[in-house]
Amino acid sequence: MAARWKGKTAEVKALAEPMSTIVSRLQSSLIESNSQGILSGSSVLLAAHEEQTELFNQACFGRLVITTEKNKQWFQLCLEEGFYLCTVMKCIKIVGQNSCVKNEEE
Repeated sequence: MAARWKGKTAEVKALAEPMSTIVSRLQSSLIESNSQGILSGSSVLLAAHEEQTELFNQACFGRLVITTEKNKQWFQLCLEEGFYLCTVMKCIKIVGQNSCVKNEEE
């Protein structure tokens, strides 16, 4: 059985740029920028520059938060996404109150 694609160009785009490549680029970019997510209730807020914003959207991570800042975007990640990026992908650190970095147990 062949794969079913939602758009006429979706298959070509997916074959040209696989999700694994997008996630790998996102991981590298977050590591290079020493990204830190802020634990806020039941979500993690993460500042992102333009390239990371595009990669977050392509990889379907988080939701863009509308702000008035021009050079920086903020993404709201659910706890699962934030902890996945922190503990599995090891590309962000999560900070809590007083900017203290949380360890994996916390």
